[in-house]
This record gives sequence, structure tokens and C-alpha cells, in this order.
Amino acid sequence: MTLDLSALYQLYRKELVNYLTRIVYCRETAQDLVQESYLILSRAAAEQAIEQPRGFLYRTANNLALDHLRHNKVVARHVERESRDDEPETSSIEQELSQAQWLALLRQAIDELPPRCRDAFILHKVRGLSYRETAGMLGISESAVEKHIIKGLQHCRRRLGKHFSPSGF
Repeated sequence: MTLDLSALYQLYRKELVNYLTRIVYCRETAQDLVQESYLILSRAAAEQAIEQPRGFLYRTANNLALDHLRHNKVVARHVERESRDDEPETSSIEQELSQAQWLALLRQAIDELPPRCRDAFILHKVRGLSYRETAGMLGISESAVEKHIIKGLQHCRRRLGKHFSPSGF
């Protein structure tokens, strides 16, 4: 028995579209899935006899709908993850105030350092110059720069206590 796909399409298309629309919540997607179901039926019928074409169509359409929903869920998760990664970190007012207070305390602690120590500390820790560059700018040895940085860090650590984070600036 050969299948008359045109007749089957006319007979079941509308009910299959309605069935799939209730699953995927989109009539256009349901129509696409119905067409794909008929293509699969056509390929399968070319290889073997299909005893229950309506059941075959419903089972195929249902599987395609479930695959479609799974795919959409994966895509949605990926988009959500990407958008979370792309979002700038928002901070609450409390966090901004806390950061501003911390910076004010750090500035105050740095201002309390002796002038040469303060200069070395700012050049290295704030501006990011190397010990060699800092030494060159200040006309002192790299060893002296290292000692000034250690002294500056110890002072800031004492002043800011547990809130001091040398990598914070």
C-alpha cells in the first residue's frame, strides 16, 4: 500500500497544527513542525510500509515539538547566562558609599606617610609603575622603593585594619 501524502496532508494537517500549537504556543512553529513531520513520514514510507500513518504523524510531530521546546530552553539558558556576563555589575548605594568611605580612609592613610614614602607608594601602588621606574623618578634605589612600599603597606594595614586590601587599588 503506497501512501497518498497529499490526501494525508489534507486530512490531518489542520488537526496536527492545532495539536502542536497547544504544545509550542506558536502557530507558525506548529505549521513548520507539521511540514517536517510529513517530510519524515515521506522518507519513512519510501523505506517501509507505514501501517498507521496518523499515529506515525502524531508521534513524529510530538517528538519534534518536544525537541523544539528543549532547544528553546537551552537557547534561553545560554542567552540568560550571556546577558548576565555582559551586564555591568551594579552595586547598591550602600556598597558605593562603603567604597567611597574606604577610598577616603585610604587617601587619609596615604597622606599620613612621610613624603618620600608617600611618593613611592603612590607611584607604585596607585599609578602602577615598577620598582625600577619608581626609583628612576624619585632618584633612589630599587631597594629603597621596596622599603618605602613595605612601610606604606604596613601603615595602611594598621589604619584600615581588616578592611585593607592591597589588591583593592
